[in-house]
Amino acid sequence: MAGTTALIFGTQLYAEQPALQGADRVLMVESAARLRSKAWHAQKLIFILSAMRHYAEQLRQRGILVDYRRAPSFEQALKAHIAEYQPERIQCVPPHEYAADQIMRRRAAQLAARGITVHFTEDDPAFLCARHEFAAWARGKRQLIMEPFYRWQRQRLGYLMDGAQPLGGRWNFDQENRRGAATLPTAPPLPSLVPDTLTQRVIEEVRRDFPNAFGEPEPFRYPTTHAQAAEWLERFIAERLANFGAWEDAMSADDPFLFHSVCALLLNVGLLTPRQAADAAQRAFERGNIPLQSAEGFIRQIIGWREFVYGIYWLHMPAYAQQNFFAHHNPVPSFFWSGETPMRCLAQTISTIRQHAYTHHIPRLMLLVNFGNLAALDPAALTDWFMSVYIDAYDWVMQPNVLGFLYADGGKMATKPYVASAAYIKKMSRGYCERCHYDPNLRVGERACPFNTLYWDFLARHAEKLAKNHRMALILKGLAKRNDLPAIQARAEALRRTWALQSAADRGAEA
Repeated sequence: MAGTTALIFGTQLYAEQPALQGADRVLMVESAARLRSKAWHAQKLIFILSAMRHYAEQLRQRGILVDYRRAPSFEQALKAHIAEYQPERIQCVPPHEYAADQIMRRRAAQLAARGITVHFTEDDPAFLCARHEFAAWARGKRQLIMEPFYRWQRQRLGYLMDGAQPLGGRWNFDQENRRGAATLPTAPPLPSLVPDTLTQRVIEEVRRDFPNAFGEPEPFRYPTTHAQAAEWLERFIAERLANFGAWEDAMSADDPFLFHSVCALLLNVGLLTPRQAADAAQRAFERGNIPLQSAEGFIRQIIGWREFVYGIYWLHMPAYAQQNFFAHHNPVPSFFWSGETPMRCLAQTISTIRQHAYTHHIPRLMLLVNFGNLAALDPAALTDWFMSVYIDAYDWVMQPNVLGFLYADGGKMATKPYVASAAYIKKMSRGYCERCHYDPNLRVGERACPFNTLYWDFLARHAEKLAKNHRMALILKGLAKRNDLPAIQARAEALRRTWALQSAADRGAEA
């Protein structure tokens, strides 16, 4: 049959897919090996499978020939496709994850020897800053910091700009965007999407074929088509964006979504593009519907943090994944899977993940990553856990976000470790500390909040390394004033030992 095949990966479901240009057909693959490679959340499986199948059907409705294969492995599907269609050329957007990209490029070399050209498109709608553009921006800089990158993005892309200067005379509104939970208003609910027939079949399939998947498969509420994703974004802009900025760092035990967009899962598979999201926020601000601080806070997440994370990932892989600056090696506690812990903030967060495969970024960082550092969890193991349980998690997302904020990378992503005691958690949350078994005001004793105990122990254990970081200088001065440090360290060691023993017992029971 010959001709050109557009190879479309499950995280590149763009409405305007560059690989379709000049293609005679499309190849899409559901790989059983990939689906069973981790203890994925049930809703993550449902989301990606439903989105892929909807996308394939939309292509067919446009008159495009789609070879949709469900195979034991991607390699077997590709081999079977080539045998049947004998393409002269295969074209695709480069995979976003390092390992997949390297495998695909090795395949390209092998196929070239057989007379089949593999072409990687330059255009990728998933990002506004291409890998080579980020590398050029980073060249010659001693340390890469998100803020200068974000300003560069604003200037070159034109968002919220007045000529060469930022609207309002300021690049960010961080201070205004850190209001605590004490003034947190009630947020409108997320849209309630009823799964269509295709999605319902996928839900039943996941229940049947993945009975031990993590979390609950229902209620499944997320968009799986471009039309649903566009409506989801529109509802966020209209109903929640106005209050997003002020309370983007707040947490509530009663509402895991608050004023957040919950769009990362859609951006990370191509149902939305960053340009769509940023343009929508810009238009809403220009119409006078939302304050500048909320528009800026959301656009910063889209064109700043998300793109910075992707750039850092590609600049430093593959060595990045092996970084362990503090030499932490403890296993992920078993309660990260079960949620069975007296620490209400963590119990509630893990319960939320089990129900929704989601929490917004502050529980991820302030609770989970913070705890990971304080409890000396192995960075690679914690990253793997995040990859499994979050619906929007992919390797390029989680390596810099987890390793970077753990400071496991020694400062390539963040300027200091993301650590905090119970006082900050209490300030920024509602419904955690008030109903907890532990006392957020205590550092030692059976009722002391583990975040307090572990926080001061962390500073003591790593004081020498942290002393080289100027942002930690003031915090370390407080360490010298602690006359209860021996009791803190003994309690911290006992906590870590208990969690490690529980994890070992659970692994033994599974074996």
